[in-house]
Amino acid sequence: MPRVYYGPMGENNSNYANSGNANLGRWELGSYLILPDQRKYCFALNDGTVEVAGNLYQSVAPVTGHTNRQADVARAILATAVSATLTSTAAADDIYAEGIAHVNAAPGEGYSYRIRRANTVEAANADAVASGVLTVNLQAGETVQIALTTASDITFTRNRFHQVLITAAPPTAGLAGVSPGVAAADRFYWSQVEGYAAVLASGTLLAGLPVMAGITTAGSVESYKRRVQITTTGSVLTAATAMRAAVVDSDGSNTAVFVSVSVSTATVFDITGGIANNAPIVGTCIKANSTAEYGLVDLKIM
Repeated sequence: MPRVYYGPMGENNSNYANSGNANLGRWELGSYLILPDQRKYCFALNDGTVEVAGNLYQSVAPVTGHTNRQADVARAILATAVSATLTSTAAADDIYAEGIAHVNAAPGEGYSYRIRRANTVEAANADAVASGVLTVNLQAGETVQIALTTASDITFTRNRFHQVLITAAPPTAGLAGVSPGVAAADRFYWSQVEGYAAVLASGTLLAGLPVMAGITTAGSVESYKRRVQITTTGSVLTAATAMRAAVVDSDGSNTAVFVSVSVSTATVFDITGGIANNAPIVGTCIKANSTAEYGLVDLKIM
């Protein structure tokens, strides 16, 4: 399981080749490296592209054909493997190493299980075709707690730090940190998750205020915003009054929002929005540089 390591300055710039099979790293994915100045990093494997320094990275997006899949066979309590039938997308060897299989529909719902580390090829999972059965082996000590039947639905999730990639705009999965830009394709490295880091800026950042993952520029951060979504139900009277409200972003800009209001209308203000409108907070801007340049951000990703 992931551990915490304390290292000297400069260890954060090290990178490592795969050892043994292609998914096996020197340490467990997600293990922490803490430097003397308290900057914190997580052990990660990048994807098939060279890293870009100062860019924000994310995990692999969930695969629809590997989500909410029906178990192919029953699994008794204390079983050390779970399986389900995939659709639409194949699964390569050991892509779910150190990931999670969780039961999202009864029987057995509400339980999650860590998948084995791939110390040898196919130790975590053998490959499965798009319409085939994916079987994952559980981490030593993990066993099925509630018996599964063919009515159970299972979802497979990659480890957050397995084959990370530059964030989409907006992000499509959980954040995996900021790259130091030291690794070639398919290398293990330390991804920064806390402390001061230079990060690509999109738009105007403001020192002292929070920043979030960029929703228009891949790999970037932008000033934190909470946008408002509005939906209206019911019948709107022709005599409805237009009401104007201004939504002010943290960078000072504002957007006019017009809402039709009448006694026969239910107007719902949804300030949660979706990830296309809002994104996870990454940290706090310390030094704001120009857009498309790299500002200094105090990261708080984990």
